Amino acid sequence: MIPSAGRMVLSLLLLASPLVHAAQSDNTTLGIEIIRAHFEGAGLVPYLMANFTPTALLTATYTGGGIVTPGQLLPKSRTQTAPNLTITPVNMTTLLNEKYTLVMVDAWAPGHTDPRGQICHWVVNGVTVQDYSVLTHAGVDVEQYRGPTPPSGSGPHRYVILLYAQQFPTVSPPHGFHILNNHPGFCHLADYVKASNIGPLIAGTYFTVEEGVATFTPSPTSPVVTSTLLASGSSGPSASTTGSVAQHNGACSSSSNYLTILLAPFLWLLAL
Repeated sequence: MIPSAGRMVLSLLLLASPLVHAAQSDNTTLGIEIIRAHFEGAGLVPYLMANFTPTALLTATYTGGGIVTPGQLLPKSRTQTAPNLTITPVNMTTLLNEKYTLVMVDAWAPGHTDPRGQICHWVVNGVTVQDYSVLTHAGVDVEQYRGPTPPSGSGPHRYVILLYAQQFPTVSPPHGFHILNNHPGFCHLADYVKASNIGPLIAGTYFTVEEGVATFTPSPTSPVVTSTLLASGSSGPSASTTGSVAQHNGACSSSSNYLTILLAPFLWLLAL
């Protein structure tokens, strides 16, 4: 028989758990709206893809730095080894696929295009997700990770990381796509996705790297005001153009801590 103190804690857990999960879901939804707005504001939609409708948040962390926020300008030296990636879905059904394809491309500076397409810096088939971590070690490297190396004066290059669901356990690159250490590995992302039969797109993020001073004027990009992304009354972060996803992650942690704070006065009773 459960002691009265134990029943009290159990009841509080049952009452508080839905509130915590709802808060986390709301924060993830806000984070997705933020990254969608960044992709559109930076011109990645429609240049790189016709639309961007992720169902999860993709978080990249490079060694020696914190979480990469959308569009963040990073020094080239910090990006020369592959980042750690985590994914946070709004709904766990998003992660029902067993295999994924991970892609990172250089989408050039805003306003610049190349008839050869984008440069593929990282393509891995057969990626898996475990405890929200994106794992590439058991995948098949189509393009091994190559850090950004934008030419000096070419403006702020946009490096886009995308995670696609695989419809089949094994995916082969399209006919004619060069395998491994193709330098530079030009590809048209939309054509690659279609020919490989991968999708839907699950999540994505991007950062920028620039060397020297641009010798041309990049196309203007639109700032993101997070306070306008959800309906009025949302408890999301205040208006900001940077640090939005980091704020989102902090909000999720705060939601989880809420349960601990709520139960703290009662937990000692369990030891009696």
